[in-house]
Amino acid sequence: MTVSVFLSHNHKDKAFVRKLAADLDAHGVRYWLDEAEMKIGDSLIQKIREGIDSVDYFAVTLSPNSVEAPWVVNELDVAMNYQINGRPIRVLPIMLKECEPPGFLIGKLYADFQNENLYEESFKTLINSIGVVFNRSVMRSEKSHNTLGTATDKALAKNLPMLSKPFHRPFQYMGMSIDKAEKEVDVKANEVGNIIVENNECRMLLEAEGNFISYVEVKLKRTAPHYQNQEFDSEVVLGALSIGLSELELARKQTHCHTYYDHRRKLKVSVSCQYDEAPLCIGFSSKYYGM
Repeated sequence: MTVSVFLSHNHKDKAFVRKLAADLDAHGVRYWLDEAEMKIGDSLIQKIREGIDSVDYFAVTLSPNSVEAPWVVNELDVAMNYQINGRPIRVLPIMLKECEPPGFLIGKLYADFQNENLYEESFKTLINSIGVVFNRSVMRSEKSHNTLGTATDKALAKNLPMLSKPFHRPFQYMGMSIDKAEKEVDVKANEVGNIIVENNECRMLLEAEGNFISYVEVKLKRTAPHYQNQEFDSEVVLGALSIGLSELELARKQTHCHTYYDHRRKLKVSVSCQYDEAPLCIGFSSKYYGM
């Protein structure tokens, strides 16, 4: 059964929380992070309550930034009220920087991340406390986390927003059953089993083979019109999906197409312009991995 964690934090601690989220993801832990879940027009209060209601653990990052932040305090109040009323959710205090925690957290054991040099040991303690076995081999280096940050920063600089659910890190749908994918993206499959999700920013195709998703394609509308003889920076496009180059190995680079391998997930990842005046497109496939 997949463990899930809500990541409560102040935006000033975002770099740490993104790093934490990436390592949780690498250990198979599903996380709720505002930038991945929130869409323009959403009710903040409603989405936060839905997020807390859908997870097993509520992790709150404690720092001088967060203990004074109204939204963090509100999220923590919701989680503690759930506990008091018998809702099976466990609060995980994470001490990032020395501060005076809220009164109801005083005396509780917390995960201590105050020493950056001991991050791995602190993460091991945290991950073991939620019943997940620590795996050093999937931990990403500091350089890897910085590369993901570089990719997302490049996307924002080019006016490409970080895409939220269901477009966030779309390789997650690879191998998923059609029924489960329909629930995840809240869209029904068509008569041949494919699922198409579209908004003003992008169009995503989840292509099925049998009863499972075998190919994922995302077209970023803001990049159109693009031309096949026009150079592009694939890191910008991947950054909009919260994917860093550190997760991939470049296999081939052509003017119209950059091909990568994701060895951890055994996927071929292509960033391309499929035809003149088209938007840039990212495709994920396991069929031609390593070829």
